Amino acid sequence: MVEAKGGFRQLALPRNANGGGTFRPVAAAVLLMALAAGPALAAEKKTPPKPMIFMGVKVKPHQGQYLVLKDVNIRARPKTKSKRIGSFKAGKRINVVARAAGAWVAVRKGGKDLGFVYDQVLLPLIDGTLDSDLEGKALVKGGVACQYRIRFEGKSQVEGQVFEIADYDVFWDCLDGKRKVKFRTPMFITEAPYQLGTKRIFQISIDVLDIEGGYDDIFSTTLLYDKDKNRVIFDSVSIEKFGQTPATKKIPAKTVPQALVAAVRIALSAWNKSAWTDLIKDTP
Repeated sequence: MVEAKGGFRQLALPRNANGGGTFRPVAAAVLLMALAAGPALAAEKKTPPKPMIFMGVKVKPHQGQYLVLKDVNIRARPKTKSKRIGSFKAGKRINVVARAAGAWVAVRKGGKDLGFVYDQVLLPLIDGTLDSDLEGKALVKGGVACQYRIRFEGKSQVEGQVFEIADYDVFWDCLDGKRKVKFRTPMFITEAPYQLGTKRIFQISIDVLDIEGGYDDIFSTTLLYDKDKNRVIFDSVSIEKFGQTPATKKIPAKTVPQALVAAVRIALSAWNKSAWTDLIKDTP
């Protein structure tokens, strides 16, 4: 396990028991991040969503899936003394369509408005499943040019936690000057946010495994998918001598597939010449 310069700890990726090349993240405690002081998540101006009416209450649209962390009541209005009209058990996944004043969200199921739930007992989630591979090209000015393919490999349950991590393999076919390089990098996205909080910021990591120092010296590039601000931003690399500040530190992304593609593009420009010379090997 290594600690990224940007202020949060990377997930350890042990090799599968079946001896395969896929690496899976397992530890939940390492999802803690200290981002409050960082410039990457500075506030940006954006047009606020137009209000809507939900069960007679003016609310702001806010789409997302949430996990109920403990039993909670459904209220007719966004107030604790409002009429109780139902409940959700811990472990239930619910669909939120709007936010009300205070810490309340509006819940809908099958097109039917159910009521309001206190959001402090809810964990925002995303689904990292890909129905098909993502393919594209990426170019670093004055550097390498690559074709890439992102393949969904499945999900890993985080030990002792209620959420999963979506795992991928990224297949690279690159031209570094006159040298052709093909390699694979494991990649993952957390389906729950850091610190298990209410802000919808999710960690993406891309790991280069073919390093001279061996498995313990995995070169990880860490990015953050801010779903509310619809963007992916560069956070850090785990080994400074192989990294550089990418020319583009953030790319717009509204969906998980867009976020994965953005992460690949940013990561490529965060790998310096030393990484390509000493770290990323030619395919035999």
